[in-house]
Amino acid sequence: MENGYKNKKKWRFTPLQIMEGLEGALIIVACYLSWFLRPLRDRWGLTKEEAYRTLPGDHIIEQPQSAFTHGIVINAPAKYVWPWVAQMGKDRGGFYSYEALENLMGLGIYNADTILEQHQHPKQGDIILFGPDNGCTLAICKEGEAMVIENSLDMDTNKPYNPAEGHPKNYLHLSWLWYIEPLDRYKSRFISRNRLNFSPTFKNRLMFSAMAEPMVFAMDRKMCLGIKRRAERSFRKSESRSGLLVD
Repeated sequence: MENGYKNKKKWRFTPLQIMEGLEGALIIVACYLSWFLRPLRDRWGLTKEEAYRTLPGDHIIEQPQSAFTHGIVINAPAKYVWPWVAQMGKDRGGFYSYEALENLMGLGIYNADTILEQHQHPKQGDIILFGPDNGCTLAICKEGEAMVIENSLDMDTNKPYNPAEGHPKNYLHLSWLWYIEPLDRYKSRFISRNRLNFSPTFKNRLMFSAMAEPMVFAMDRKMCLGIKRRAERSFRKSESRSGLLVD
């Protein structure tokens, strides 16, 4: 496996990052203008049957008020996808999305283009950071298959709460699945499923559903593409080293 991580700059706005950031901004604007296509975006890359089946972690939020399931076919076996998923998070491998947009928001996220051995063994209870002061608990970790993060926040106090004890008056409860599904000897599918519950106020519906959806779609789509590119590259390099040719 590849090793090392050189992306330690506080800011990294390379020409490529800037171009990708502009692409992301255009996609976000296009999504706002095509609100009527949201049902299709919510299952991007998947058929209805693939998108609406039961997956690991669904029990955390059984009836979400807002949800999406995105998927992408990867021309590499699942074992080449997992290392990139295992290291996801701030101060780890990043999220393989629009780095420039993330850092314009001050998140300090940098995407690794190599496999980081020190982050290859996530375990239940780990905190996966999304920003300097924003992290989610790794609620489920099935090595080689799935990671599910969970966040429950009392929005009035900005402190976590225990969903098993009931929800506070103004709350946010989130689960996010990253799932790898083998398809055949040389192919797999990566699935990203986000499920969200919140206090049913107009402000929350506007913020977490209508306003957030275009931004979340653009970033998550890019993450799926970023994982695909990295996993397929790793697989090609491995096959090249072994002297095998893969159709």
